Amino acid sequence: MANSSWKAKLKGDPLPWLLESNPWTRYRTLIDIVELPTNSEEVVNAKTDLLADRRIRNLISETSQWFPVAITRHNDPKLSCYKLRMLTDFGLTIEDREMKGVAKVATRHVENGLFAIRQELPEKGKGYKKPDPNTNEWYALPCDSPLITYSLLSLGYNTPAVMQSVDIIKEKWKDVKGWFCHFFFVDSLFRKLQIGCQMAGLMALEVFSKIPELKESKYAKNAYEPVRFHREYGKTMYYFGRSRKFWTFKYPYVWYNALYLAEVLTRFEFLKDEILIRELIDWIEESQGEDGKFKPTSMFMSYKGWGFANKKEPSPWITYLCCKILKAYYSN
Repeated sequence: MANSSWKAKLKGDPLPWLLESNPWTRYRTLIDIVELPTNSEEVVNAKTDLLADRRIRNLISETSQWFPVAITRHNDPKLSCYKLRMLTDFGLTIEDREMKGVAKVATRHVENGLFAIRQELPEKGKGYKKPDPNTNEWYALPCDSPLITYSLLSLGYNTPAVMQSVDIIKEKWKDVKGWFCHFFFVDSLFRKLQIGCQMAGLMALEVFSKIPELKESKYAKNAYEPVRFHREYGKTMYYFGRSRKFWTFKYPYVWYNALYLAEVLTRFEFLKDEILIRELIDWIEESQGEDGKFKPTSMFMSYKGWGFANKKEPSPWITYLCCKILKAYYSN
């Protein structure tokens, strides 16, 4: 195991518990925490168990039905792009069962070289209109298209189309204004602040974290700037706040919150000394139980039974995520 100073930050040793838990936590723990090679017998057996799990098989099947209806809101954990991201978080790759088919449907709809999702765009002056789930319009937005690109990179699906999307996202962050949706309900604040959206920046950072030449680049630094600015701004910005809902242990990563930020930002060396990162790490360390385990503090009921949607008990997956975050921070 690499630098283990992070383990001293835990009040107990949750590792044996993680290795005896659900298949996705066991598999990722063996790779990311124990650091066994992927071709070792223990990891191969864990991957077999992961792929055989009924919940994983169902998730693959659901994801392959790429946006069967148009979205009605972005913070819906059942959206296909979030399910794809979950599969990659759990360790599936393009070589695994049915994932090539999933990748192909995820890249079928493209707008200006960027991957699109099924949705209607809001229009000013027409009053509230409930989105039509039957629309067949597809658009690429800064708070969803980069997530698809990131997930495809995580799968190892580095096709020319995927790499083109990386280049386009990079160019959209050539300054701190970044890739902005400019919808009427946020554009007035953008004109005042002249800074990009922190959610769009966070998703762009995920993409840049997968590309060595972009990881510490000016594009990554520009994408981080809205996140840094938001902390100093001290209030809700572009509908994303830093209240109690921000400081929450919640998975999957659907909305802007502290655990999501910590997961992404600790990948970057240039952010190591940022005050925000230290705040996130302190929050994680202070939130653990006496045994070094972590409980979800919020949950999506649609994932009840997955081990990260029960606020009454410690979660193996949330604990794994926190251990990985601490390991990344203290090993840099």
